[in-house]
Amino acid sequence: MSRFQIPASPLSSDAEFLRRVCLDLTGTLPPPGRVREFIASRDPQKRTKLIDALLDSPEYVDYWTFRFGRLFRVAAGAVGGAEHAYTYWRWVWENIAQNKSYREIARERLAAQGYGGASRHFLSYGEEAKAADIMPEEVRVFLGRRLDCAQCHDHPYEQWSQDQFWGLASFFGQISRTEWTGFGAAVLFDDPAGRQPDFGESAETVKVIHPRRKQLVKPAFLEGQAIASEGIGHPRREFARWVTEHPYFAETLVNRMWGHLFGRGLVDPVDDFRSTNPPTHPDLLKALAEDCRRNGYDLKQILRRITSSRTYQLASSPRESNRQDTLNYSHFIPKPLEAEVLLDAISQVTGVPEVFENGPGGQAPPGTRAIQLEVPDIYPSDFLQMYGRPNLLQIPETKTSPSLNQALHMLVGKTYTEKISRKGGRLDQLIQKDASHGEVIQELYLAALSRFPSPLELAELESVLGKSSDKRRAWEDLVWSLITSREFAFNH
Repeated sequence: MSRFQIPASPLSSDAEFLRRVCLDLTGTLPPPGRVREFIASRDPQKRTKLIDALLDSPEYVDYWTFRFGRLFRVAAGAVGGAEHAYTYWRWVWENIAQNKSYREIARERLAAQGYGGASRHFLSYGEEAKAADIMPEEVRVFLGRRLDCAQCHDHPYEQWSQDQFWGLASFFGQISRTEWTGFGAAVLFDDPAGRQPDFGESAETVKVIHPRRKQLVKPAFLEGQAIASEGIGHPRREFARWVTEHPYFAETLVNRMWGHLFGRGLVDPVDDFRSTNPPTHPDLLKALAEDCRRNGYDLKQILRRITSSRTYQLASSPRESNRQDTLNYSHFIPKPLEAEVLLDAISQVTGVPEVFENGPGGQAPPGTRAIQLEVPDIYPSDFLQMYGRPNLLQIPETKTSPSLNQALHMLVGKTYTEKISRKGGRLDQLIQKDASHGEVIQELYLAALSRFPSPLELAELESVLGKSSDKRRAWEDLVWSLITSREFAFNH
């Protein structure tokens, strides 16, 4: 920033940092008691200790299962049914809970065979696995490059050729699937010979034919070298090894993490590395990737490294001299909460859990949060749809721009209106305790905004409430104003 003479904003306040890092690492607002405790603490290491505590929490596991479940498209509609999606989801959850190396996660996902775990991902491509559809997604997810344009011809603007596209696609040309009545679902396997009799007549194998040369394509890596003879029987295993050893792999991972924490990647979009879209800070990207490799592709360590940095902990309030800066991280730029996180936050502040129904009489266990839904697409939700939940039939790109429907829902939608007035909710409990105006205002501010009200805010609200003839209605209006505010709906 000194190079461009852009002064940085000061460090964030404790309250601002607490709310920011809790949402980024766990998708969850800190409870009022935790806010009071953190602000009052004089421990100089409290931010470091907070990061470690969040990374070791059950909420971290839930939230990052949700995040990687979305990236890996864990949904009933994507994998051919809720049972398959649950199996896939459980695999993601176990890997996050164990803090398994992302390198190992990627290898398992890319080379998965059999009936369980990540093998369910490949059911998303219908009765016949289409190598030309599978490969571009895997390269985009794990290597951050978009090769789609090279499918029909050499890429017009990048270095990728049509031969490179089909050489990589051929790694997925031996995927076969069969129906075993004992399992009641498809079993996936690599079948180099084609239609192995051990798997029955229902086995299907799709060979990869070059569309221009009309010849069978042999697997070949991006740099052109062919697969080793000992790997011919397990081409996806060789592909997984190559992907996770490629320099692009670490770059893509840290860029995704950076993009989540800052709202934009060092390369943005995070999965669109190309010569015409260079990183804003190439040396930083290289350093983060090297640190990632040194630490064994440890997801927690990447998050710890970034959230412990001064850059991440800067205040979101800009100076006049850096107000226009959107690329150099001179201040933290607020980012809207994802639909699921926003819905959970509203439920948490109002003290009224959401009820997720999945059909006549079926619903998620009481208290289930939106980020904990194991098979999200079997739970229809107008709120989540309205606020940008993707369908996961393709690599998700969340929409966060405001809409007229959102504005109307904030005014009359049951998510905002019914939860506020519900008996037994947070506001009802505070009223029943006969707490003073100041105590209730403070509790609501801490619950929604993770900060105390300013003296001016407190004085004005106490004045308005003191003049109101309908106290409950006035309190409900205050809660509504908090949960519909930009300060609440953004992480800042």
